[in-house]
Amino acid sequence: MLVIQGHFDEYHQPRVAITIQGARRDATLDAVIDTGFDGYLCLPVAVAIELGLELYGAQRTELADGSIKSELVFIGRAGFAGQPSREVEILLTEGEEALIGVGFLADWRLELDFPQGTVRIHSL
Repeated sequence: MLVIQGHFDEYHQPRVAITIQGARRDATLDAVIDTGFDGYLCLPVAVAIELGLELYGAQRTELADGSIKSELVFIGRAGFAGQPSREVEILLTEGEEALIGVGFLADWRLELDFPQGTVRIHSL
């Protein structure tokens, strides 16, 4: 069984390293695991531009406050750092954090141990 190690940041947010491949270049980012986000990945606009992500389409998205927003969807390849990548849909954010959603984690088991301060993602 493969185990990916992550960590908690100073705000107690679980994080893990992911590698994203775009048309121009690749990048490894320390991304927040967001279990409230049902998509795959959400990246800052500046990162998406730098990577050269391909525009795929648009979708309507419900935000945490219940509002609906139309968002552009991009395609790129992503995987946990050091692991094979796969094609995923990527949304953009004006924020500075990369987010991993539950869509990306669907084939993995997520283990968050706050008292021990460990983040582990296990292959099934």
